[in-house]
Amino acid sequence: MGSFEIMEARHSVRQYKDQAIEPEKRAELERLTEALNRQYGLHMQIIYDDPACFKSIMAHYGKFEGVSNYIALVGPKSPSLEETLGYCGQQLVLKAQELGLNTCWVAMTHGKSAAEIAGGEKQTCLIALGYGKTKGVAHKSKPMTELAKADATMPDWFCKGMEAV
Repeated sequence: MGSFEIMEARHSVRQYKDQAIEPEKRAELERLTEALNRQYGLHMQIIYDDPACFKSIMAHYGKFEGVSNYIALVGPKSPSLEETLGYCGQQLVLKAQELGLNTCWVAMTHGKSAAEIAGGEKQTCLIALGYGKTKGVAHKSKPMTELAKADATMPDWFCKGMEAV
């Protein structure tokens, strides 16, 4: 499956099955996490088997259910941290989708994560991870004509990028 097919198949999922993520899938996600951490100087961590983080009132408010695995997006404080973690986090989301797992970006509707956060570091958000009770549903997208306007024909690379958005 190519990148565009993976992006098209991926939808946010908030309810998860009580099903462990297999060791080989964990190993693939860990390899990618370590590579991204090295390349971008981050401290992202995948936390497995920690349901406590999503047993809070806020998680209930966010309608999360059965979450026991998540990716903690952590890195050194900087003006570009959110952008860098967003870019790297989305790579992990797409890898998870490719492996048959489901995800959901989570900003404030979770409890305390088990991530290690050193001095000078910040956790921006989490990504719920696991086997969803459903595969999620597509949400309405704006047509490209509402997102981009040009006086000339837009190049293919631009159109493909806008389709991904």
